[in-house]
Amino acid sequence: MPTARPVWTSDEGTMAQETAKSRWPKIVSGIIDDLEVEIDALRICLPQRAEGRAIVHHLHTLREEIKSDAALRPFEPATNPGITGYNKQLAEGGDFSWRKSPWLFAECYLYRYVQEIFSRSQHWQGYDVFKRQKDSTLIKSQNAVKQTADWLTRMVMDAVKPIKELDTEAARLLFIEATALALWGNATDLSLLTNLSLEDIQKLQGQKNIEESQRNIVANDTDLVWQYLQSGKPSNGDCRIDIILDNAGFELYTDLLYASYLLESGLTTSVVLHAKCFPWFVSDATPEDIESLLKHLESNNAFSDHEHLDRLTASFRQYVKLGILEVKTHPFWTTAHSFHKLPEYAPELLEDLRQSHLTIWKGDLNYRKLTDDGLWPHTTQFKTALGNIGKGSGVKVLSLRTNKSDNCVGVKTEARVKELDKEAPGKAWVRSGSYAVVSFSDGE
Repeated sequence: MPTARPVWTSDEGTMAQETAKSRWPKIVSGIIDDLEVEIDALRICLPQRAEGRAIVHHLHTLREEIKSDAALRPFEPATNPGITGYNKQLAEGGDFSWRKSPWLFAECYLYRYVQEIFSRSQHWQGYDVFKRQKDSTLIKSQNAVKQTADWLTRMVMDAVKPIKELDTEAARLLFIEATALALWGNATDLSLLTNLSLEDIQKLQGQKNIEESQRNIVANDTDLVWQYLQSGKPSNGDCRIDIILDNAGFELYTDLLYASYLLESGLTTSVVLHAKCFPWFVSDATPEDIESLLKHLESNNAFSDHEHLDRLTASFRQYVKLGILEVKTHPFWTTAHSFHKLPEYAPELLEDLRQSHLTIWKGDLNYRKLTDDGLWPHTTQFKTALGNIGKGSGVKVLSLRTNKSDNCVGVKTEARVKELDKEAPGKAWVRSGSYAVVSFSDGE
């Protein structure tokens, strides 16, 4: 099976190198700042304050170790399977340090290290040091929240003609636009939405606008996914789509909108959202973030314009009540393993994903894990880069990812790669977040 060398934090000129050198110390500083704000607010609970100060001390030590390029140390004591895997990888890898290690491993190690500091405390085990930041991204996106709520209401809830009855071409165009919303949600830049009515789409008046919105998608399998979804559903009538979540905040909100569209359009009969077990990579969604999101949307303090929000949040809660929208977690999502290792370390999760009609993997980290964080040639087929969950795996994989790291596959030709290098020098089309991929593998 083809493989590619993973990017290391020591690779010159890479985002990996810049992240290890500059971004990680800033992230730990942000954690310290958040915790100190919380400690200062504790006027009475002296034991919790004292324990919080001890955690701050550990975090200061961690930040200095990152800055000084210290060796990555095994977790002690290694009392649960979630961290024994890290210790095994450290033993097998040799002398990893913060600036001389595989980027994916070191970054996962960082967030697991932070989690261990908190989980071993008495008073801070359930504390989410990233919650303020996640909430802030949602509140700052009020205009975008309103705009997308209007979009879903216009296209789905109040459409004169039910979207299940659209002719094939109009339904395809609506699928493209809904998928674009899910793709670019973490950019909170909704300039690519066409603001068409469903009637406009039915008349194909928006075809040119919708197709123009696809310009910055450098590997675009949207039509292949649409063709697959139109090819038929399981014979028993049950059709499940799984969404492996990325960020909380506004992006999580757009994921719920996308789930609503998939359900209301009849493309699926149920949706499973896969969240992280604990705070991860600053903004990754946990089950608690989903409930927090719904409460924010229902709050008059957070959002003043409730013309459509109350209706949408009520529909989200109704989906959960009916059992057609479900949230799951699995410890594998917070390991340092790429998804190539699913057969070895989480075979039961892999088998569950095989039962899904379509698995949708959101965001950059999921893409890096899907492709083993490998420095593949950009023209490598997506199915090849998926390794054990690509060809012959039986897993239907759709990756929706804005490009924010060092790897990107699925570009059709070398000529197109050269065009992109000229259009966005310094590999900005791979790293800036202004370009994206919609990559699909049928698992066959």
